[in-house]
Amino acid sequence: MKKYIVEISETAEQDLENIILYLRNELSGDIIADKYKILFKQKLKDLENVAESMPIISEELTGFNNIRKVNVRNYIIFYIVNEENTKASVLRIGHAFMDWEKYLKDE
Repeated sequence: MKKYIVEISETAEQDLENIILYLRNELSGDIIADKYKILFKQKLKDLENVAESMPIISEELTGFNNIRKVNVRNYIIFYIVNEENTKASVLRIGHAFMDWEKYLKDE
């Protein structure tokens, strides 16, 4: 099994920070926000081993032909796999009910 290097874009880092802040300040409080932070970190760590196994999202939904996703409860981590470099590059992290195409194009 290949082991991938997971790279997180600055935009995805900001997305994650915004999600945690939103959960902490607007929705759920510290305990839930901290649990989500741990869940996200674990899923990002898991990508090292399973990056290539996640399906490619339909180009009709994203506007791109090589983006994969992994779910973290009601959020999605969007990433691209580079087989040559064995890298998984995380592009964005967002809510499952968002406009994916617009969101990804903003990257």
